[in-house]
Amino acid sequence: MKILDVHNFSVGFKISKQKTFDAVKGISFCIHQGEILGLIGESGSGKSVASQSITRLIDDAIMAGEVLFNHLDHHVNLLTIDNDQLTQIRKREISYIFQEPMTALNPLLTCGKQILECAEVKSTDYLNELLLKVELTDTDRVSKSYPHELSGGQRQRVMIAMALAKKPKLLIADEPTTALDIAVQSEILALLKKLSREEKMGILFITHDLLSLKGFADNIAVMYHGNIVEVGTETQILANPKHPYSKALIESRATYNKRGQVLAEINDLLHDISGELSFEQPASVALSAEKNSDDIILELKKIEKSHFKSFLFAKKETKVLNNINLSLHQGDILGLIGESGSGKSTIAKLILDIWKPTSGSIKLHNTELSKITDLSKEIQLVFQDPFSSLNPKHKIGNAIAEVVQTLDNDIDSKTALKNKVVCLLQEVGLTASDFDKYPHEFSGGQRQRICIAKALAKNPKIIVLDEAVSALDVSVQAKVLNLLNDLKREKGLTYLLISHDMNVVSYFCNKIIILKQGQVIEAGETDELIRNPQSDYTKTLLKHSIN
Repeated sequence: MKILDVHNFSVGFKISKQKTFDAVKGISFCIHQGEILGLIGESGSGKSVASQSITRLIDDAIMAGEVLFNHLDHHVNLLTIDNDQLTQIRKREISYIFQEPMTALNPLLTCGKQILECAEVKSTDYLNELLLKVELTDTDRVSKSYPHELSGGQRQRVMIAMALAKKPKLLIADEPTTALDIAVQSEILALLKKLSREEKMGILFITHDLLSLKGFADNIAVMYHGNIVEVGTETQILANPKHPYSKALIESRATYNKRGQVLAEINDLLHDISGELSFEQPASVALSAEKNSDDIILELKKIEKSHFKSFLFAKKETKVLNNINLSLHQGDILGLIGESGSGKSTIAKLILDIWKPTSGSIKLHNTELSKITDLSKEIQLVFQDPFSSLNPKHKIGNAIAEVVQTLDNDIDSKTALKNKVVCLLQEVGLTASDFDKYPHEFSGGQRQRICIAKALAKNPKIIVLDEAVSALDVSVQAKVLNLLNDLKREKGLTYLLISHDMNVVSYFCNKIIILKQGQVIEAGETDELIRNPQSDYTKTLLKHSIN
């Protein structure tokens, strides 16, 4: 039985009185009971607009076509039914999981209360059952925690529990596993597939990572510039894609097999000849060989970190890092990988001197970190979300100029300052005309380039990349990774990459440290660790990720 049947569905937005932008252009697909449809495409392809417009969540959208939903054993058109009926269907029969849980969760309510708000059964037992289903085993702590007290992956699992609480007929999941490490991602996908079969729940699963659908989706629809260009079974699309764009999505992905090579970018793989798109297999281009220095520039020895909470007369200790040892040589790209809550970001905060270790030593150039007066000249940070890293009210040229001025007070004219900023923009692949633009005028990949330019403004020796490419489309990810490799070679940079994606880490890094529950499980040279893993946890990560 069809739960959702979409016919010739279009979505547009009025730009002016005479002009309309067509975001979705006459797409058609259907989802049956217990079926999972993967909708894949890059940012701007129209997949999220389509998924939200299906239930008229976007107020100013101009919609046409039919969206037939199975309500009370007969199909109703969600585009034409009255608002009261649509509200009841949204409330009881369709659930959404969004990509960014921090903006979707209420910061003033505990996670347990927010989950129970969505459930018909308002019991603690049912709440605990939902939390256990999404692998949140510390049910009492999670249910009493506010969103900011949980990690990004834990918050996303809370969102999934909320979506499952009302046992919907249709679940629309918009990039729900982007923030999760690969092992938990696989568990969540397996859970969603199991629930889909048991509850006969249809799932529309939106993602930019084609290979994440392997073993999960029944069918895949590939979206490109507002059109669905290819539909097929999971095996057909992944093993033998027909459309040039589908082929390019797979080819541009970072994997261990492409280690030591420049990643192919989608624009280089696709060619438009008289309106016909074609795919051209790229030539293999090797990265220039580099010999890293034997000099240790950053060293962590026997690092312990605990958080303390006082309640009445008792003090509770939570240990988040236990006996961490780490050495970073000049020119290294060190990958720090582990599940959410493993301590990766805690290590970054200690290295940046945002937090102090409970015990142990951190030395930069053989000097204790606490004795360095201006650490920003040595280490810079690039965050996961570039949009929240930039002030929306400041032009990006001025934002970078502020950083430049803190380093070089001798710049005596606005022209010289602007020239310096323009040089930084050009180094990261942007242009002089971008100087006077605001953050919202750029794509996600361009905003991440701006953040990299800000980090370069102080000429640091080390750049900490905290999930800096995790939220990017595979094609944009390829561009940013190629840029980072170029900058490393040109400026002699050293990187610490924090990530949950073993494919990216195994491609980009020459050394890897694997963390779990605040401890180093395994560490070593990338090639040795990938080919000869010692721990069961490492083997599990590799099983779920290396393609």
